Amino acid sequence: MSENTVVVKKVISAPRDEVFEAFTDAEIMSKWFFPDEDMSAEVTNNPVVGGDYTLKMYAKNGDIYTHVGEYKEISPPEKLVFTWNSDFVQNTVVTVILEESGSGTEVTISHDLLPSVEMAENHRGGWTGCLNRLETIFSA
Repeated sequence: MSENTVVVKKVISAPRDEVFEAFTDAEIMSKWFFPDEDMSAEVTNNPVVGGDYTLKMYAKNGDIYTHVGEYKEISPPEKLVFTWNSDFVQNTVVTVILEESGSGTEVTISHDLLPSVEMAENHRGGWTGCLNRLETIFSA
């Protein structure tokens, strides 16, 4: 990990296999994979090693944030590794680790190779918001 690596953790009140599915099923991802409540998302993906994904986050003001990447490692229901590219960062890598924690699942997201401390902090906020949104999927 570099100094510009972001690590965000959260315990989600759901079984690990269901949380893993929430990270790989495009329909479920579109319900939570955006950081702010007043946003929405559209996801297409092929969750196999070498498969790709496109995540479009739509802001209320009309801005669209597009993220694309490739799945590098998939180990259900415990680990995902994928590249993360956008207008702001290129060739960064996200690792998602899912560990059983009591009656829930601890999600650890590590986002590495971010180009600056400022970008790292921006992504920390984004990932924190996304995990908060993920939590709402299972508490509804």
